[in-house]
Amino acid sequence: MQFFSWFLRIIGLCALLLLASCSAVRLGYNQLPDLAYWWLDSYIDTSDAQTPRLRREIEALHQWHRTGELPEYVRLLQKMQRLAPGPVTPEQTCALFDELRERFDVLSARVEAPAVWLAQSMTPAQIQHLALKFGKTNAEWQDKWQRGTASERLQRRLKQTVERYEMVYGPLDPAQIQLLRAGLTRAGEPASVWWAERQRRQQDILQTLRQSSAAGMSPEAARAALHALRGRLTTAPDPAVQAANDAALRENCAVFARLHNATAPAQRARAVETLKSYEADFRMLAASP
Repeated sequence: MQFFSWFLRIIGLCALLLLASCSAVRLGYNQLPDLAYWWLDSYIDTSDAQTPRLRREIEALHQWHRTGELPEYVRLLQKMQRLAPGPVTPEQTCALFDELRERFDVLSARVEAPAVWLAQSMTPAQIQHLALKFGKTNAEWQDKWQRGTASERLQRRLKQTVERYEMVYGPLDPAQIQLLRAGLTRAGEPASVWWAERQRRQQDILQTLRQSSAAGMSPEAARAALHALRGRLTTAPDPAVQAANDAALRENCAVFARLHNATAPAQRARAVETLKSYEADFRMLAASP
């Protein structure tokens, strides 16, 4: 099942646009099959028997995404370009996010079949390897998001947020940075909720993999189990946690709208040019064999 979320995350780095330069998007996207394989291998210690098929499945998924999904990203980028010169509302911002989430839903549905094969081929030792890897990444996560005072944690969140916005708009001025700081402060400190949900998801993944890899589990039953897991990874089973996630999304949409509406004409023009360059990159990638 990690095949699922990891490939989504790697492609998401390109799709979300805010994390890399245009050249890095082109380079990173073309390297996705190798990146995905080595990332998965670091988590599950892929066996010699699994490797050939796993590489084939990743290559097939990558080609499907290139020809079928990148044109959808181009369409979404064009919509963003039309909105960027003027003011936006939180509702418009959330609508764009919803469209991107639809693309992830299509992608995750496409991943289900190879995820079933991989899950059913995993050994207890590989699942234990995955559990140990979760432990290592959890320690890194805690160091990043839970270390230090509340003020220090807020500053780290602010730094990351500012860097992402500056990839699109260019340098932000002090008033704009303060606007982002105020938004993060209003949202509160979500690390404790994130931590509990992170652990819940990891245990859910491990338990589902143990069930799916058990002797006698049919492919149909394994697919049903993974499909249900996908739903739980998307929508938290705890209504309170899901309500907090939804509230955080609405607040993020509002902060984005406030920040965008506070930008100068030159910053919005830069945003349009940045989006155009991403559009050109995705067009080029979609047309590549």
